[in-house]
Amino acid sequence: MSSLNGVVGVQLMPVTSGETRKLLCRHGECAKQKASDWAGPFELPEPLRVFYSEVGPVDIWIEGFGNPTTIYSLSDLWNRQAGYRWNGLTNEPVDDWQPNWIVVADEGADPYIYDMETSRILFALHGQGEWDAEEIYPDINTMAACIAILGSVILDSPDFADDDCNVNPDCRAKAVKQLTKILGSKSEAESIVEMAGWG
Repeated sequence: MSSLNGVVGVQLMPVTSGETRKLLCRHGECAKQKASDWAGPFELPEPLRVFYSEVGPVDIWIEGFGNPTTIYSLSDLWNRQAGYRWNGLTNEPVDDWQPNWIVVADEGADPYIYDMETSRILFALHGQGEWDAEEIYPDINTMAACIAILGSVILDSPDFADDDCNVNPDCRAKAVKQLTKILGSKSEAESIVEMAGWG
């Protein structure tokens, strides 16, 4: 899995809160959420405070090619760390989970992780025996906007994939076009559809 900004000299356009909110609202409710909704034992990082205040996903479920993605509400964010930061059955800390990681979304239990040290988004596969997270998005707005775009293409395409699970080339091209528009880079848009398994 490769991260965005992987092409030398490519600088992505920042995805605004307004753009992200508009894209997410296609999939569910967005509402301003206060920092006081955060139930964690440490202060909510400022980029997350802004994201929940200005974008405000309310447990939004987004269709995917395979598993859907859920982007959590702020009030439920700390509870959603169970199974990642600590064992959901014993409440014991998970040894290889980094203290600067916060799961903000998951795709079939595979976590999208906000790194408090860099503000970047990592992704990891669950059930591998240890957490091996890799950087995948430069920030949470880009993550949410890109996932929302891919989900919208799927919703709009009754012939999205054939019986052998091959993605319709027209759907792939549509996704690349829409991603390029918000990112300012076709090569990075291509990277996203490849990371999503669209070929």
